[in-house]
Amino acid sequence: MTGGSPHLAKISGDAGIRHIQSVTETLRNALAAHDAVLVSLDDARCVDVSTLQVLLTAQAQGESLGKSLAMAGPAKDCLHDVLTETGFLDAEGEAVSAEARFSVTPPSQGHCRHDRIGDR
Repeated sequence: MTGGSPHLAKISGDAGIRHIQSVTETLRNALAAHDAVLVSLDDARCVDVSTLQVLLTAQAQGESLGKSLAMAGPAKDCLHDVLTETGFLDAEGEAVSAEARFSVTPPSQGHCRHDRIGDR
């Protein structure tokens, strides 16, 4: 396990239900190897409710292990749309629940180590 700077897991391509197992494995592996993980979905073309479920589950699992998982930056593009459609964000993009707060309030930490997940 590494300490210090958080590890950045970049997920690109299809991150929806068809490829959710790959997203799940990526997050599981990142949490197994690092104490702090930041997730970027900026290059994801498809994000759906299954993606949100996996993110929330990974965050809870990380917390139970004394680790952290958060978004690398505020939700945008398809992630923002799904969070708004499902009621996690209001019309102004503010989190309406504690569960959604991780998607709009990234931690202010130093440089990140990068791990890019290729297009699916």
